[in-house]
Amino acid sequence: MFKKISSQIFVDLGEMEGDYRVFYLRDDIAQSILYISVATISVLGMVRMDGVLYRARPELVTWLLLYRGVFVLASILVMTAIWKTTRVRVYERLILGWLTFTILFLLLYNFTRPANYLTTAIDVIVPFAIYVFSPLKITHNIVLAFGFSAGTLFIDHFFKVGIDPFTLNAATSAQLIVHALGLASGIQIQSYRRKSFKAYIKEKDAKETAAYLANIDPLTKSMTRRQFFSIAETEFLRFARYRRQFSILVLDADYFKNINDTYGHYAGDLVLRSLSLVILEQKRAQDTYGRLGGEEFGLLLPETKLDQAIIVARRVQTAWEQTPCKVDEAVIHSTVSIGVAEAGPEDKSFEDLLKRADRMMYKAKEAGRNRVMWE
Repeated sequence: MFKKISSQIFVDLGEMEGDYRVFYLRDDIAQSILYISVATISVLGMVRMDGVLYRARPELVTWLLLYRGVFVLASILVMTAIWKTTRVRVYERLILGWLTFTILFLLLYNFTRPANYLTTAIDVIVPFAIYVFSPLKITHNIVLAFGFSAGTLFIDHFFKVGIDPFTLNAATSAQLIVHALGLASGIQIQSYRRKSFKAYIKEKDAKETAAYLANIDPLTKSMTRRQFFSIAETEFLRFARYRRQFSILVLDADYFKNINDTYGHYAGDLVLRSLSLVILEQKRAQDTYGRLGGEEFGLLLPETKLDQAIIVARRVQTAWEQTPCKVDEAVIHSTVSIGVAEAGPEDKSFEDLLKRADRMMYKAKEAGRNRVMWE
């Protein structure tokens, strides 16, 4: 039961933990700089109280001013380092170091006050602020907050004099209440952040999956005609502007109608899927492969001359010719006709290039199929 409740409160992100820390890094940095600035200004504001408490001892006020100046300088250096960092571990170490330094500073600051003077306001605010504002793991925040409270109560009970027991007990009770409220608030804040991140990742994955499915042909796992043409147009514009080599293959399964008529459409689908897998295996990572319609496919080859494109086409042709497709008890042998064209000055649009490659593919069919033709 405890494990179930714990899993509901502390959201386990598993492998996404690192992504979660990186995702919130810039927000955490901005928030950290804000609360370090507030702490720095508050410490500077104590200078006026030093002047009131030690009006008759100006040399002590000077030392206290120097003491607070060290804290301010250290905080400015930490803020500068935090603002420049881009690594989560470095950021967390800086925050942990600054919080530890601040806790020690405030505990020592307690000794600068008269022996009968309690710093109750600071003693209550600091643990609560650690729980609520610190971006560190909740376990780190607990150690820091309890460490500060333990030091404060130790000083109050063993170094302060002239304070009645009722006031000391009230201060101790206030610490316990603040820890309960701060811990509950910190857990809720961190749990909400983690749940929000998890929901964001799920939504992002769902959108990416939907976009992927919208752009991928479900049967052949190639790009849809619309997505293929979108990329092809961009590639052609790059060719037109920078005159970068650019070739295209148009591939068409031979005697595909006979396969459908003889073995059925189910077999035809398996043949197309197998052909598509062969093309995907033979293409390079930078190539774009899509289904133009029916049993016809296109393969964009950026940074590729005609002779290089012919090599790719022949590799696909040979690989498919040597890849029989098994359908139930039947073994279907199929071939492919391929037309190749390289973008040239005569092409005014991608359509012009595609028409030339398509024309070569039909010439390959007229010449007997299972061959590669080019201009």
